[in-house]
Amino acid sequence: MDKKFNFRKELTTSNIPFSVIDREKCDNEISLKNGVTFDGDTSAVIEHAKADLKNYLKVCFGINKSCGVKISIEITQENLEDVCAYKGRVVEISDGGILIRAYDDRGAAQAIYDLEDMMTENKVPYLIKGKTKNKPLFSPRMAHSAYDMDIFPNGYMQKLAKDGVDALLIFVKGPNETCMGKYDIDDLCDRAESYGMDVYAYCDKSVFYSPEEPDAEEVYAKTFAETFKVHKKIKGIVFVGESVQFPSKDERTTGRTHRDFKNADNFPDSKPAPGWWPCRDFPIWLELVKKVIRREKADADIVFWTYNWGWAPEKERIELIDKLPTDISLLVTFEMFQNLPTKYGITERVCDYSVAFEGPGDYFLSEAKAAKRRGIRLYAMCNAGGRTWDFGCMPFEPFPQQWMRRYQALRESNEKYGLVGLMESHHFGSYPSFISKIAKLSFDYVSDTPENILKKVVGEFSEGETEKCLEALNCWSDAIRIYMPTDDEQYCAMRVGPAYPLALGIFPKPPESLLGEKVRFGNGITEEYHYQSGRMSAEGKFTLHSVRMRVEMKILADAIKLVKKGINILKELKNKSKMVKRLINMGEYMICCFTTDINVKKMYIYRQRLFIAATNKEVKSIIDGIRKLGALEIKNAEKGLKIVDKDSALGYEASMGYGGDRAHIEWKIRQVKHMLTHELAIYERGLQF
Repeated sequence: MDKKFNFRKELTTSNIPFSVIDREKCDNEISLKNGVTFDGDTSAVIEHAKADLKNYLKVCFGINKSCGVKISIEITQENLEDVCAYKGRVVEISDGGILIRAYDDRGAAQAIYDLEDMMTENKVPYLIKGKTKNKPLFSPRMAHSAYDMDIFPNGYMQKLAKDGVDALLIFVKGPNETCMGKYDIDDLCDRAESYGMDVYAYCDKSVFYSPEEPDAEEVYAKTFAETFKVHKKIKGIVFVGESVQFPSKDERTTGRTHRDFKNADNFPDSKPAPGWWPCRDFPIWLELVKKVIRREKADADIVFWTYNWGWAPEKERIELIDKLPTDISLLVTFEMFQNLPTKYGITERVCDYSVAFEGPGDYFLSEAKAAKRRGIRLYAMCNAGGRTWDFGCMPFEPFPQQWMRRYQALRESNEKYGLVGLMESHHFGSYPSFISKIAKLSFDYVSDTPENILKKVVGEFSEGETEKCLEALNCWSDAIRIYMPTDDEQYCAMRVGPAYPLALGIFPKPPESLLGEKVRFGNGITEEYHYQSGRMSAEGKFTLHSVRMRVEMKILADAIKLVKKGINILKELKNKSKMVKRLINMGEYMICCFTTDINVKKMYIYRQRLFIAATNKEVKSIIDGIRKLGALEIKNAEKGLKIVDKDSALGYEASMGYGGDRAHIEWKIRQVKHMLTHELAIYERGLQF
């Protein structure tokens, strides 16, 4: 049994042993069997990379010498050709040693990590002679923590840096305060800097105050700028509508917060709250926020995220972008709000955040074109770290072919629209894996073909059976492409998998003892949705869940078949690495999640039928069906127990803690048994009259 939080050892262990190939060095290679020595330019960033390479040679090849190949490092802007830019580097490998010329120390460090990648690919402590050059296509590449909310141990930062991440995201409420309480922000900035990364504040504090009030500048300075006054090294700040609502004068909104959603007659207001609409006065708000922040930090990166109103009509959204200041960064979610017709005869709508549709969506394209036209720096929220809400409690989503489609689409957006920055995760965090390594290689200026990248990375753990492993993972990529998670999935069964309740009456909540100390999102075990949406369109259209659910059950059943097919192929591999065994277990977990989702939909149908049943015979038939369904879901949950026991990362998500682990699944089993024994009995007794 994998103990709780044991996954954190993986997150903080930079180098993990793999199967090496025992062969002699070829004539076109140099050997590192006697270790390495360094000379030339250095810094804290370079020193961390040097130490990592030495640790890599020791852990992966058993090399503990320091008298071998000399690695010379030169920080220069000369002879860098077309990579004379941030993190640009040229590496020359010859019999005389290794020469690294880099634009900056981050580029030099990345060059050292590149050497590790070369050896890992070939599984030998040899490097092929020749010259390579590279630089990143995207910066910043921002990541929240998958370790715990806003927590970034040094080892975890090392792994993120090796993946090419160059910016950390924390939820900031004010000086030395994040959403989890008191926090040493300067310490994080210093440590991140030593690994070649910046720190961005995700604004977690707002003031419901009009920017047009006489004293608004003073109020906004205290709310938004104080953090930059105290913490000089914070690189920038991310603003999203729902977190920074203000009393907009735009008549198309309520002018109130989303919690004050009723009108004068005490009816639900049909208008959106200001945080969910491209308000005409957002430019006024943004200009004032920019002014007070840049008074403290002149080059602060002000990131304005349009996530909350991506559903709104294009005309209104572009009108807002046309009035935004051009010296900010526009962050646009890459795949959301797209209507996708399916081969099953229904149209689904992409929710946040998903890799089921690779993107870009029409919402992103419309705003990307506007940003390019106006000369506004463009970022994308794209989940490139390998995790979304498709499976809320899975550390990374093993769909390499589908992720590659996303990464290639991002490259194309760089070429066509000037996309330069990425937000690679939200509060579920970035979990370094073979998926994030595929992202790293895909985001290089000099990049291999998608096919070769996939073979290269999957080949690291497939033990000589790369094609079969890729075939299995392609089945899973096909599965995620047909499964289109709506809100009803993402906020429900697919958020916590087999820990999600099977409700007959009032939706149950787990006891306080299971909620943990750090639950921020998800209400402990999420909630029961009203089964309406799939996200409303700009025209106000959506498909009722009652109309969609029967077709979706068919889709989920087909997805299960594809996942099972992939599992069977992986089981046929002759030499299963630790990663392959983990993937088989993750595949079984996906089946449990899909099965729970199907059973929750069936339960919903039974419940509606039970409420309007007209005869005792009909009631009895429904009760019998619920009993059988409950027994099946208990069996599915019991299977889930064995699965999560093997991998402590399953059932965990940084902002919810453990919401889908053994304890929560056991609670769910008790909940279903209680429902069958007590709640259902009420309807059975009703048959006696």
